[in-house]
Amino acid sequence: MNWLFFVEVVIAGLSAGLFTWIATPAGNPWDLLENFQTSLLATGIFSGMFIGLISALPVLVMEKRLVKAGSYWISATSVGLAINMLAAVIFAIIAEVLLEKFSISRGLLRLSWWIFMSFSISACFAILHHSVKIGCRALMGLTPGFIVAGTMLDRFLLIEEKWLMAYLFMGGIIGSCLALAWEILKESWLDEDAGGYLVFRYYIDGPEFVGGGADECDLSIDGMPDNVFMISEREGLHILEVVDDKQAVRINNCRFRYRILSDGDLIAVGERSFVYHSKLARSRDILPEAAA
Repeated sequence: MNWLFFVEVVIAGLSAGLFTWIATPAGNPWDLLENFQTSLLATGIFSGMFIGLISALPVLVMEKRLVKAGSYWISATSVGLAINMLAAVIFAIIAEVLLEKFSISRGLLRLSWWIFMSFSISACFAILHHSVKIGCRALMGLTPGFIVAGTMLDRFLLIEEKWLMAYLFMGGIIGSCLALAWEILKESWLDEDAGGYLVFRYYIDGPEFVGGGADECDLSIDGMPDNVFMISEREGLHILEVVDDKQAVRINNCRFRYRILSDGDLIAVGERSFVYHSKLARSRDILPEAAA
């Protein structure tokens, strides 16, 4: 279990709840039909801040790059804000139409709203990571999180008008469920020993994972050229390719130009070392390797 990532996501959820409580006026913030404007505002702020902080906090903590973290936060927050506010409008329209034609219980309507919101935020993660797989992984954590938190809100906190507690409780539960799902369902990642019990974990989520000195890289390394190496996925295998031949990238103390990664491989880039892990590791003898 990557406790650093878990804490980061929980902090993102709690912070999103706190900022939403500060920004929204009084009233039920999660009732689109009775309090549409407040609910729309709360949905946009909570979703945008939650997604933005999840994207920015790992960069800020592990790479300590303020500019990169800021750009991640702005782009992710913008996507989360726009998509989830649009989703809230669409849900409100659909709910109004259905209520006019059918007799739908309030409990079913509220359950549908929480599930709809979990799908909407999961879509944002899929867009940001350019991967449907990541969206599905996020959905596996967000759906139970929203159902549990939403049910508790509807039965206790919102009835008693404990707005701040409701926001913090929702953010904490959703963040915990998402972090657990992300960690349990992870497939491939790089671990870096940061000293003591602290491990920096970089998830290889998309079809390509780029390392180098530029802020645009998935893994930014100080003192390196813009692009040093790239890990790409082909037929279920991860292949590391050195982009800059002048930089010494060693795998298990051997220098390679192109190599298929196996679980447990030690990748040394400059003064930093990373251990590659994969739950879907297959024999690296399937494809040829080209040593430099």
